[in-house]
Amino acid sequence: MKKGFFIDVQGTLIDDIAKKPIKGACEFIKYLNNNNIPYVVITNNSKHKSEDFIEELKQKGFDIKNYIDPFYILKKVLKTKKIAAFGTDKFLEVLKQMGYQLDFKDFDSLIVSIRQDYTNEDYAKMIECAFKTDDLIAMHGTSTYSKEGKRYPGVGAIMSMIKFAVNKDYETVGKPSFEFYEKARKLIDLDFKNITVISDDMIGDLLGAKALKMKTNLVLSGKTKSKEEIVNTLDKKDLPDKIFNDMSEILASLKKGEI
Repeated sequence: MKKGFFIDVQGTLIDDIAKKPIKGACEFIKYLNNNNIPYVVITNNSKHKSEDFIEELKQKGFDIKNYIDPFYILKKVLKTKKIAAFGTDKFLEVLKQMGYQLDFKDFDSLIVSIRQDYTNEDYAKMIECAFKTDDLIAMHGTSTYSKEGKRYPGVGAIMSMIKFAVNKDYETVGKPSFEFYEKARKLIDLDFKNITVISDDMIGDLLGAKALKMKTNLVLSGKTKSKEEIVNTLDKKDLPDKIFNDMSEILASLKKGEI
């Protein structure tokens, strides 16, 4: 039975602070390539054009064969060109390059991504925009956003707040949406049950993967700092299948045939 992997980037392959490969990360990708093990690098990148981010990862030593980020899904989901969007300046610039028109007065869709320095005024503006449209889009469903060792509300947390404020549902284009995982699955043509997802985000990535019957490996090299942070908050059925400190431990386990 052929098996494969979905592999997160920030906090899993790349350190959130130093922005360098985490111990064992480059070696893990190289091992998969050399042994023809199918995989997809799955990231919630929303700061760079997809091709630019792939190139950045390659410059860090990752010879990536398959890749997907939320922009792949956004192109399919977002039909309108007039949008109210929140995120970093880089994110907004990418949207403009994709042909979208940013307008907070005359718009059809609200799009939210991550930014370190959101203020209450920003959240108030998001809520007002959400009252004016039924098309609410989250770039991804991260629980927390890690930056320079601190944890900030992720897009999933922000959108949950907006949903509660305006009583409207929203659509997620990145992880952990079914559309995102399904597009990644098709890249390697495996059933979900034969795929293991590796990530540092239990709530934002791995719970959605478990719902699709994928196996889950949590790493403690990113936003999740300890086993206790997760184990003590989840039902037994939702716990990750395995917990590792970093990618070097996962590589060792893979070589032993344990995963």
